[in-house]
Amino acid sequence: MPAVKHQARSAKRGHAAAPVIGHTVLVLASAVVLLPLLFVVYLSVKDIPGILGTPLAPPTRVHLENYTQSWSEGDLGRFLFNTTIVAGATIAVILVVASLAAFVIARYRFRGNQLLYLFFVSGLALPIQIVALPVFILIENLHLLDTLPALILVFASGGTSYSVFILVTYMRSIPFELQEAAVIDGAGPLRIYWHVVLPLVRPALGIVAVFQFLTAWKEFFLPLLLIQDPQNMTVAVGILSFVGEHSTAWQLLLAGLVIISLPTIIGFTLVARQFRRGLISGGVKM
Repeated sequence: MPAVKHQARSAKRGHAAAPVIGHTVLVLASAVVLLPLLFVVYLSVKDIPGILGTPLAPPTRVHLENYTQSWSEGDLGRFLFNTTIVAGATIAVILVVASLAAFVIARYRFRGNQLLYLFFVSGLALPIQIVALPVFILIENLHLLDTLPALILVFASGGTSYSVFILVTYMRSIPFELQEAAVIDGAGPLRIYWHVVLPLVRPALGIVAVFQFLTAWKEFFLPLLLIQDPQNMTVAVGILSFVGEHSTAWQLLLAGLVIISLPTIIGFTLVARQFRRGLISGGVKM
């Protein structure tokens, strides 16, 4: 009996220590992520001598004009507008195409079903750098170089593989009895898709939308490859206007980085609860 009681006490201590260890790891991970961002914000209100000479020392004066100057001289408003258009259109295309493809793959059995699924998922194994030249030639032949539709088309094509993978997993977890009941009531495939399946996979749609928005917002390689006209640049490439051949306006560059990061931070904060709910439900279903 004493041995049993000792084991029980040891188990309780282990269970009590687990949350402490988990919270400690989360705090350390948050510090690793947040400290560089906070340091960028700290440097963005200093002048060039303060940034390059004494980066850790407190600023003698807070230079908030760095932000207004960065906004006006860097034309950040146009870059933000272009990126918002590209990200929004990309999400819309992906949600429609990927949800329809995932619905057919997950809810219907036919010859070639698994092969079709593997076709979509195989896109996850192809880094964009490998297919950069064919993509450039294709966009040039379509006469879409230096246009926002080129980015939307390429982003949507690249994001469909991941989106189909996520949505198929969710849709396969929906009981087929719901679909059979809808068929008995006279519902066709599109009605089942719209009224039965989509409402049940909203957490997955939220996850897809968040990931694709972040991907489109921070993507650097493709806009650099496909866009040369400054009027159509996105923020990831446009922010390089502060980097010169012989010098860099560090105070404006850092302020610009803070400005273009705000939409993603604010947007993710607004949808964080739905995002966590989707990840938890996805983990349970998998």
